[in-house]
Amino acid sequence: MKMKTTVSFEPSALLKFGSIVIMIAVLLILGLRVPLFFRLENLMDVLKQGSILALVALAFHVVLVAGGFDMCGGATLNLFTNLTAWMILSLGINAMYSIPVGIFLGLLIGCMNAFFVAGMRLPNFVGTLGSMYIVQGLTAMVNQGATLTIRNQGLFSTLGGGYILDLLPVLFIIMIFIGVILHYFLKHTKTGLRCCACGINPVAAEMRGVNPRKYLALGYIISGALLGFVGVMRCSYSNGASALNVTFEYLVKAIICCYLGSTMSKNGEMNVLGTIISALFIGALSNALILNSITDQVINGMLGIVLILSILVKVIKKREIGQVTLF
Repeated sequence: MKMKTTVSFEPSALLKFGSIVIMIAVLLILGLRVPLFFRLENLMDVLKQGSILALVALAFHVVLVAGGFDMCGGATLNLFTNLTAWMILSLGINAMYSIPVGIFLGLLIGCMNAFFVAGMRLPNFVGTLGSMYIVQGLTAMVNQGATLTIRNQGLFSTLGGGYILDLLPVLFIIMIFIGVILHYFLKHTKTGLRCCACGINPVAAEMRGVNPRKYLALGYIISGALLGFVGVMRCSYSNGASALNVTFEYLVKAIICCYLGSTMSKNGEMNVLGTIISALFIGALSNALILNSITDQVINGMLGIVLILSILVKVIKKREIGQVTLF
């Protein structure tokens, strides 16, 4: 007696791999219209741009998985990009010293967010929104509406704009290194697993003797330190800073990366690899749209559509496993 074999496709698997297939298809369609997109120089530049966005998104990722939300992240990035350029130009310090300074001061901003949200128990949105305006004020004091340009800073300039073996951007290697560390921390350490548990179900975590506010505070602190570092790297990449406010640009793009990345996991949970892939895709998408002479307004509209669709997919996956809430 012959047994019939049937092949079935689970909706979760379709959603997971469908996201990646759609990303590749979109880039192929846009890239084939402008062959310049596939040139090695352009692709390496896309990797550098995407690496900056990926690092910002990873900082948001830590807060989101711990159960928080950070309106201040884009402003923090902008502050340290400007502060780094100002320290090099006005104080004449060695550019490499700005890295530990950025990490330390970013950690302090993370502590401020943690105090407002976890300590004073303000809503995530309200507490970090207040921090955002404080940080924007500090940025205005540092920048004062000027363009701050730095040149020939040796190793520091190499970190943001150099290549390994004239092929891979140094910034991309740094991003991958940080991504691996963050993945290990969240998935293979007791502290990281508790952060994730508190973000998924803080009530259940508290019933098991875990203090959700403690790990929420830790998420903000880690995120602040990472954003301080990324701000310094962005200054290296862009050879300085400008008065242009990129607070909301990076805020929205980082959120898109995190939620779009969550569509690549079985249960719709955020994961480091998905966040990185999504950031590289958003970087490549922006580059391809610009090469196709599409205006910024259209690009922002498309990113909005990507955000809505990624959240919709996440909601569908949550409902599949019996969870109906997203935030």
